[in-house]
Amino acid sequence: MSFEAIRGQEKAVRLIRAGLKRGRVAHAYLFSGPRGVGKRAAALALAKALNCPSAPPDACCDRCHTCRRIENGNHPDVVRIAPDGASIKIDQVRRLQREFAYAAAEADYRVVLIEQVEAMTVEAANSMLKFLEEPVTPMVAVLIAEQEDAVLPTIRSRCQRIRFAPLLPEHLEASLTREGVDPAMARIAAHVAGGLDEARRLVERDEFARLCEQVIKWSGEVLAGRGNALVSLQTEWMKGNPDRNALETVLELMLLWLRDLLNRRLGRTDQEIFTPWANELSRQSAGWTPSRLVQVMDCVIQARRQLNGPMQPQSVLEQMVLAIQEGSLHARSDRSPLSTSG
Repeated sequence: MSFEAIRGQEKAVRLIRAGLKRGRVAHAYLFSGPRGVGKRAAALALAKALNCPSAPPDACCDRCHTCRRIENGNHPDVVRIAPDGASIKIDQVRRLQREFAYAAAEADYRVVLIEQVEAMTVEAANSMLKFLEEPVTPMVAVLIAEQEDAVLPTIRSRCQRIRFAPLLPEHLEASLTREGVDPAMARIAAHVAGGLDEARRLVERDEFARLCEQVIKWSGEVLAGRGNALVSLQTEWMKGNPDRNALETVLELMLLWLRDLLNRRLGRTDQEIFTPWANELSRQSAGWTPSRLVQVMDCVIQARRQLNGPMQPQSVLEQMVLAIQEGSLHARSDRSPLSTSG
């Protein structure tokens, strides 16, 4: 993949290419941003541009023998390191130091790509610090992280930091559609996922459409104040002890559905995401005011935050359901037009 093929990261790509064009390449970069937004693709494009014999300094042809080998991961002078289990260990960094003590076999620049650099052990990070401070051969290190602040300050300070922005849903949707994903499912996944990799994982699951159906049904139970909303929580969402990521996806879908209900109440049907469920949108949105829907969305956002805290996930979701339904009861007792139509 060339720089031109990296979509939605124009600022980051422009910074990288400007350094290449001026011949001012940093000895170490820190690429940070959400998963699946193009950090690894940009690192590979940088490695190609540094070594491609057929393109200008700030580009790569993506066709020559050198570019193809780098893309396929079999170039001897472009090395990738990823966590061995849960972390990057000191033995991996020491092995890298030994390997880079020798001159490049073929390339002008040796390049090392270190993925999930925030997963380094303290010992590995200290060893990496020495490696960055005292490069033996002409080399460029590209450190890749989701959270820049999770990388040790001493390492950050020795890198040129380039931030990659979350991809716009429109970019994700277009990419998924080009890959043959059903447009309706691509649209939903693009608005839920934080990056292309996550969006792909969602739509690759055969049950993604069924998951959407479940969330829509459960949202209707919660909004209507029905007691079986807590039963569904037990039988559907907590079954099999799901991890927090799976529950976060449920809440993201629920929040997106609530936004569609709000758009339906405001007459903004062109902004709706769950287009295959237009009839259900009309049914669930009936009788609710925009202000009440915003309050419900706030409850879901709060629950999403609490999932990353010390509370048990089941308690978080139960409290969310009760908070939403308590608001519904208050609304009805005040003779407000907020009660749902079943």
